[in-house]
Amino acid sequence: MSETARIPDGRPQRMPAKVKLAAAGLWFETALFVVAVAGMFMAAHDRSSHGQSGAGQMVLAGLFLVPIAGFWGGCALASVLRAYWVRVVTVCLQACFVFGGLVVLAVALAVQDAAGIVVAFVFLAVPAAVIGLSFTSDAREWFRR
Repeated sequence: MSETARIPDGRPQRMPAKVKLAAAGLWFETALFVVAVAGMFMAAHDRSSHGQSGAGQMVLAGLFLVPIAGFWGGCALASVLRAYWVRVVTVCLQACFVFGGLVVLAVALAVQDAAGIVVAFVFLAVPAAVIGLSFTSDAREWFRR
C-alpha cells in the first residue's frame, strides 16, 4: 500500500513520521507474535515426540496468538488508510499489553529470571511507545481526516 492518502480536496498527504513509527511498532509486535507461535509449535512437537504431556496446551496457546498477530498486522496496514478506529483500538489493546508487561515484570523479578525481565521490558517499551506516538498531534490529525 502507498503511504499517502487523499484529503477531501483530493491532494495527497504523507503519513507523519510518528505514525510510521507507531505502525513499525505494530509490525514489530506482529513479528514477535509470529516467532512466539512458531516457538510454541516447535516446543509442542518436541514434547509430543518425547512422550511428555502438555503438547496440546502449547498448541492451543499458539493458536490463541495467531489472531492477535493478524490483528496487529491488520492495524498496521489500516493505519495507512487513516481509519480512526485503528488509533482507538490500538491504544486500548496496547494499554492491556502494558498491564501484561507489568505482570510479567513482577513475576520475572520475583523469580529472578533474567530472560523474563528482558521480555517484560520489551512488552512494556513497545506498547508504551506506540501509545505515546498515537497521542501526538500528528497522529490525531492523521486519523481525524
